[in-house]
Amino acid sequence: MQIVLARYLNKRLIELHASTRGETVGVLRRDGTYSYQQWLGFIDRGQARRLGKPVRLQVCRVGHQGETHIEWRDVAQGRHVQGCLTQAGVYAVADWNVRLV
Repeated sequence: MQIVLARYLNKRLIELHASTRGETVGVLRRDGTYSYQQWLGFIDRGQARRLGKPVRLQVCRVGHQGETHIEWRDVAQGRHVQGCLTQAGVYAVADWNVRLV
């Protein structure tokens, strides 16, 4: 099973797979606003510690890609997905699941 994230752009739902390129995702700033960084995919916790700094990502859904469809779980208002910000962009941190913070 593969992990998939989703975010809204206006009313369009954008799926963020490990192989998705050319998309951005919101990174929560200290002042409560978001900056949009290049989506790079998923990374494990060990690599994240070495590559960049921890951040919170703005997504609306977390899903698991099955054989025929994606099983979605909504992210509650005020919750975020753990990310890793690097010079090139941002990864979502995932071991077996995506961690909500």
